Amino acid sequence: MYRILGRSELPARYRYTTSHSRTEKGLEISVLAWLDITDHCAYGLSVEPTPSTGEAPEPETTRIDVYLDQLTHVVSAHHLRHLRYVITDGYYSKQKFLGGVRALGLEQIGKLRIDANLRYLYQGPKRPGPGRPKTYDGKVHWDNLSRCEKVATEDDDIARYQQVLNHGQCQCNLSVVLVVDTKHHRSAVRFSTDVDLDALTIYRYDKARFPIEFLFRDAKQFTGLTDCQARSQAKLNLHFNASVSAVTLAKLEARQQHGDAASTFSMASRKRRACNPHLIERISQHVAQGHSLEKSSPDYEELCNYGAITEMAA
Repeated sequence: MYRILGRSELPARYRYTTSHSRTEKGLEISVLAWLDITDHCAYGLSVEPTPSTGEAPEPETTRIDVYLDQLTHVVSAHHLRHLRYVITDGYYSKQKFLGGVRALGLEQIGKLRIDANLRYLYQGPKRPGPGRPKTYDGKVHWDNLSRCEKVATEDDDIARYQQVLNHGQCQCNLSVVLVVDTKHHRSAVRFSTDVDLDALTIYRYDKARFPIEFLFRDAKQFTGLTDCQARSQAKLNLHFNASVSAVTLAKLEARQQHGDAASTFSMASRKRRACNPHLIERISQHVAQGHSLEKSSPDYEELCNYGAITEMAA
């Protein structure tokens, strides 16, 4: 059962426009995908181009509003009853997006800046006398981890610390996990709006977002994601969805044929496997019709140039 929806974007490409005599941003798409935690695989679910400046439905509309509208439409249109978590990168760790995700009855898992404004929750006794009860107990400084719970890990070079903290800008409590790579001296802060989620699950689910990048790679290399020359918004939208859907359907076909072997999916192999039967059938037809396959014969040259845009001689 899939309970995780990942969202990411293909960064904008840059193009030189002669009309403005300068380099400007090109097209950018927003992708929502199902994530299979077991097989580490992503299946495209929705692709929408991000409107450029001046093309938004309303002047006050931001990119976060556009991404939330896409998420809301997908969740409502597909009746995703089993969906529980939405995994994002650091760009979506904003109050508006977190609030929109939770308004849909979902929980968000993502990444925070290392200098995010986090505060400890006050756990001490209630102070006597009038006044508002104390809520927070100081700002979080990652150079002092004495107030965080260290979580056991299987990797000696990775340390994880977890604590439920309050995010000042997002104005909500988060289950925060600090991941420390002691070998390379690097740190990353992950979070979940589900404060009951354990550190290992947050870490695993956050890592599961990366297979979406393979969707972009395969779509660009094999299904022509960036090859469309249309100008119409509707045609571009159709092309982007068809390109990502073709990769998704190939993954589902591989999963149906090989079961759990979908984790070793190769789009290049699937494409070659689909081409070979057609080529074999073509050669068999030539042989059945009595054509010669000697290298000096025209029939052999015809087969060598089969599928080529420009005929070439050996």
